[in-house]
Amino acid sequence: MKDSRLLALLGQGHAARQQGRADEALRHYRAAIEFDPGSAEAHTVYGLLLLLVDRAAEAEAPLRRAMALDPSRAECRINFARWLVHQGELEQAAALVAGVTREQPSSWWAWDRLGDIEVRRGRYGEAAAHFAQAARLRADDPAVHFKWARACFDAGRHMEALQILETAGRLAPRQESILRLRTEIFQAMTEWVALGQAAKEWIEVRPESWEAWRCLSKAQLETGYLRQAMETWRKSLELGGRDADALATYGRLCLSAMEYGAAARAFDEAAALDAGNSHLLSGRAVLFMFTGRFDEARDCCRRAIAANPRDADAWKLLVQLCRGRLDAEEFRRLEALAEDPAVREEDRVTATFALADSLDAQGDTGRAFATWQRANARARERAGAQGVYDPAVREAQTDELITLFDRIVGGAEDNASPMPVFIVGMPRSGTTLIESVIGAHSRVFACGERMQMRWILQEYLDERRRQPESAIPEETWQRWRSFYWREIPELRGASAVTDKNPWNFDAIGLILRVFPRARIIHVRRDPVETAFSIFRNQFSRLTTFTHELADIAHYYGEYARLMAHWERVAAGRFTTIRYEEFLGRFDAAAPEVLAACGLEWEPACGRYWAADRVIATMSAVQARKPPGSPSGRASAYVPQLEPLAQALAAAGVDLVTGASLTGAERPRSNTQPPHTAR
Repeated sequence: MKDSRLLALLGQGHAARQQGRADEALRHYRAAIEFDPGSAEAHTVYGLLLLLVDRAAEAEAPLRRAMALDPSRAECRINFARWLVHQGELEQAAALVAGVTREQPSSWWAWDRLGDIEVRRGRYGEAAAHFAQAARLRADDPAVHFKWARACFDAGRHMEALQILETAGRLAPRQESILRLRTEIFQAMTEWVALGQAAKEWIEVRPESWEAWRCLSKAQLETGYLRQAMETWRKSLELGGRDADALATYGRLCLSAMEYGAAARAFDEAAALDAGNSHLLSGRAVLFMFTGRFDEARDCCRRAIAANPRDADAWKLLVQLCRGRLDAEEFRRLEALAEDPAVREEDRVTATFALADSLDAQGDTGRAFATWQRANARARERAGAQGVYDPAVREAQTDELITLFDRIVGGAEDNASPMPVFIVGMPRSGTTLIESVIGAHSRVFACGERMQMRWILQEYLDERRRQPESAIPEETWQRWRSFYWREIPELRGASAVTDKNPWNFDAIGLILRVFPRARIIHVRRDPVETAFSIFRNQFSRLTTFTHELADIAHYYGEYARLMAHWERVAAGRFTTIRYEEFLGRFDAAAPEVLAACGLEWEPACGRYWAADRVIATMSAVQARKPPGSPSGRASAYVPQLEPLAQALAAAGVDLVTGASLTGAERPRSNTQPPHTAR
């Protein structure tokens, strides 16, 4: 009779709890304890519910009492472990639950709870193993599979997480938490096309999710659909509210899409909500820099740093705007940021590059070079396997382009579109200066570095690996042309546009096929200066060759080899200029460049630094200065750069002109390029 009464009280408590009537459930559980003070079950369920309704202090006594009454009971240990977790006693909680799994290895819920505790401890690999065991015991539970996938993702095992998530998705189709995690994984893997598809599937399930729209915007941004990314983020603002952070991001997307007026309005709206928002201030600083308002840009950087001392982007921009000349206190704070283990690794990388620039400005060449080395080592480590440069892969890419474009075939004319002017070369070779001169022309719209040609080249290579060029239908070529022009903003009467993405040097053959009217300006700079400048700057983590001087030298050799091929098969279709010579005879060389673009000389081009236009590049400070003698830093680092010069020579590069000494042939001495120890 006593047992039936106890069971009835507990049953009433369980029913009330399941229906969300916590106060009623607590009364029933309390009544069960009063009826039978020796019931471990009554004490443990009462204590657990107190914990769940945020009455942890009251929960301790019944949970401890349950443990004392029946220490062998798994339920009592599990519930007491939950209280220990709440108190931060994670190691003791894990030990308790681990004991249950040893005694009852077929109890899926014990493995599940142990996994939860290990997640709290930041031990994601161990958590994944526990969730895997729970999933084997409870194969039809999508929640357990989701936890398993989440732990694998947090442990850095992205592909494994995706595979597990597929099972969870089959068990619980259209579950939003699963869709959200998929987008997180694809972002971490930098799989932007897959991210876009996952975001669209999420939007289909829950079109009102502003998070899903922002994931789609990120995918569009990274795949070169800049205007679409801007418009998609605007949609997310309608759904998720217009807070300062979201508006600041929208402003930055407007900058990417060359909608500078819209960017300014977004930053103004964000400032009205929170004038001290760091994200806003650093974004506005970029806009001020692009428009030549350097004093205001510096002020915004300093205000951003005051609001968020860990804003590495603001620090980087401030160092650029000040040409590295920080005051003593600013330098001390930047130095501390670069070494702060609590800062995100990506931000530490950015801060370390900025710190090296500041040391260089102080003339401390030894520390500056060592700090650039440390910055590059951190960048390579952060990129993981994706950050390792493979010389053989790059050589194969060059060989493929030389083979595919053994001759240049012209395509259909596209007279309805503006004339594209592609300014190409190695990064840090002077393409910004050349675009500034051309972009000052009244008939030219300067677009900065566009990504569209990179995506077209990849699609073309994919097509050619399947079929000969003659089999590619004209509709495909027209689609590529349309894709290139789709993101161009209002040209305001311009008849030519510039694209100064330097990486397009490997697409010259394709450019001349897609755009027969295109003009191409190829810029060469002193190869040691170019390579050293690359080494001193932070690039995308998918740009693998920039972290070591030997890798840069090898990549430069492949660039020079490919340019020698273009000069052979496309002679007369593009113009090569030497940066140093261009500066040395600017008054004569600048009109020659305009003529090569089919443009008449205008005096404004000779005063490009005073042009009232946006210069959307991080080299905007240099581009706002009159031409002078070629500047560089290599002469201050001769001992450190001697191995670089040797590696460039081994790669067949003329150390004066930067041209290939061997033509399109691969130098024999370069089959095993020298590498520093990793």
